[in-house]
Amino acid sequence: MTAWTIRTKLALWYTSIFGGMLILFGLLIYFAFSYANNERIDVGLKEEADGIAHYAQISMDSFKEYVGHISDERDEEWAAGKYVAILDRAGNLQFRSGNLTDAHLPLQGHQINEILSGKTYFKTAKNSMGRLLRIITIPMKDTQQLIQIGIVVNKDSTLNIFLLILTALGCFAIIGSWFGGRFMAKKALKPIGRMIKELQKIETEHLRKRLTLHPAKDEINELSEVINEMLSRLENSFNQTRQFTADASHELRTPIAIMKAGIEVTLSKERDIHGYQQVLASTLEDLRRLSKIIENLFILAKADAGRYELHTERMNLYPVIMEIAEQLKLIAEPKNIVVSMEKMEDAFIEGDALLIRMLLLNLIDNAVKYSHPKGIIRLSLCKDNGWAKIAILDNGIGVSQEDITHIFDRFYRANKARTADHTGGGLGLSICQWIVKSHRGTITVKSELCKGSIFTITLPTC
Repeated sequence: MTAWTIRTKLALWYTSIFGGMLILFGLLIYFAFSYANNERIDVGLKEEADGIAHYAQISMDSFKEYVGHISDERDEEWAAGKYVAILDRAGNLQFRSGNLTDAHLPLQGHQINEILSGKTYFKTAKNSMGRLLRIITIPMKDTQQLIQIGIVVNKDSTLNIFLLILTALGCFAIIGSWFGGRFMAKKALKPIGRMIKELQKIETEHLRKRLTLHPAKDEINELSEVINEMLSRLENSFNQTRQFTADASHELRTPIAIMKAGIEVTLSKERDIHGYQQVLASTLEDLRRLSKIIENLFILAKADAGRYELHTERMNLYPVIMEIAEQLKLIAEPKNIVVSMEKMEDAFIEGDALLIRMLLLNLIDNAVKYSHPKGIIRLSLCKDNGWAKIAILDNGIGVSQEDITHIFDRFYRANKARTADHTGGGLGLSICQWIVKSHRGTITVKSELCKGSIFTITLPTC
């Protein structure tokens, strides 16, 4: 089945609606004209009946003479002879004109009573020859007789011509509306055609292009704006994907290259057991880092695809923070870094326990990693108007203001001091931000270079 274009559908709908309204309007005019024509015939019949009744009351001979005269006349207005009959008050035929070969119009008793009371009775009937008669029955006041007058109602040539004109005009109007509808649809859809051509030129390598906005502030302009916004999102998504792929390749290539070089050097000549152990230990450390990067990439990939299923439960943040802090004290001890608990209180949230632990572990581990020896890390937990607030403060190397806006970007390293540390993959803070957002919370950072940073997390309580 061939699909119709929008242009054809619009033209068809326009023609159908316009044609339907035109037909309805034409029928109304035709019936109004026909009704007026019938009224004209009825008025003529009434005048003729009054005249015949007058003659009948004056003299029956004069009446018969008049009836004989009108039976033979050919009036152009009526285009037919007239038929006359006289009935008694019981409805029996008393007299009829010579050209009335058919029986008179039979009347019911209640109809006769209504006519005798002064009501004029009209009726349309066919004679034996198939001619259409318009008949009027009126009473004769003095004799209590009834007079019937009928005329043949031929199809009025004026009415036929009028119907023909209406039909012709209607056909021309419908045909004109079809072509006019197609023209209007083409003109209305022209901006969409231009948009299609512009969109066909946009490829993945040229996502910076945008649609030309329609000068009129109409639906086409709104559609162009929506498509431009979508293109902006696609461009950002493609750029992030390219950057992510490039950064991931770089992060994965480095440990693989180190492992490859180490193994090649080791195999270049025989070594003692200690030498092999050193190479294996170094390779194992690189493998751990590689495994961590791959694990983080897998989490972010599932998060981006919306396929990471959260297993939420009601949990208290206080014991979780205390447990993680105790674990990280072991890492902080060789650097003489003090991990202190300040304001701590119970705060219950609906969260995924595994992800919340990962969030806190990454942030506190970063605080230990980038703090100066003999530094201090302060942790606090409090409730504020339905929100649980977690603050992690350190007096480490800090982040510059120009870098702070990119600190949650994937594989982003803020400064040389952070770049020098290769134990992480540059994905920790990105994962932290996703975890907080997936729990309907926020994460912010305030930092000053060489003075430290403070990360603040807010999560809805329950």
